[in-house]
Parts: sequence; C-alpha cells; structure tokens
Amino acid sequence: MQDKRSIQFVIKKIAVLASLVIMFSFAFQAKSVMAHAALVKSDPPRRATLSISPKQVRLWFNEKIEGSYAAVTVLDSNKHSITENNPESVADDPKSVVLSLPQLGSGRYTVKYRVMSVDGHVIESSFDFNVKE
Repeated sequence: MQDKRSIQFVIKKIAVLASLVIMFSFAFQAKSVMAHAALVKSDPPRRATLSISPKQVRLWFNEKIEGSYAAVTVLDSNKHSITENNPESVADDPKSVVLSLPQLGSGRYTVKYRVMSVDGHVIESSFDFNVKE
C-alpha cells in the first residue's frame, strides 16, 4: 500500500512540474509576440533645449523598422511643417531613421513620427525640443 502511495505522489509532482513548464513556455512566447517597436533614443533628445540648430533628427528604435514606410515631420510652434523631405534609412543600422533639417530659429519644435516594425505593427508618437539662441 505504501509503494502505491509513493508512486501516486511522484506522479502528481511530475504532473505539477510539467504544467508549470508548459505555462512558463506559453508566457514567454506571448511576450515576444506582443512586443512592438519603441523609440529608445532620439537626437535631439526629448525635451532638450539646444543652443544651436540641429542639422538632423535621428530616431533609434528597439527593433528593426521598415525604413521605406517611416514618416518623420518637424513642426514649428504654430504647428506648421518645416520639412518637406522624407526620412532616410541608416544603411548600417536598420533600427533607425534620419531626417535632415533646415536651419532652425529660436522656438519650440515638435517631432512627429510614424514607423512600422518589421512584424507589421505601426508606432506613432511625438516629442518636443527647443532651440534658444
């Protein structure tokens, strides 16, 4: 009788352990599926106050993006676009894009961006920076 109980106890422990392994493997798979590209760095940085006009805006993301789909616009304090060109992919870094800028005067500027990660998710946001001469 004792051997039968020992075997049942071991079988229950194995079943619990197998269930935990399965649950953790599903949890890690779901996390990787739900991941989206996110802005991790920008130049100029968010909320920066610059003493000279930047020559470009560069955005870095945490995963590869579709450079041909990227849209970056810089708006002045009156919400008028100051850029007419399109952002360019960075050849040696598929996680970033660059937008050339004209000479900027003093004021507050808003960078608006819309990118698509290689898994098809679209990310859209904005941030401000200031130029003070």
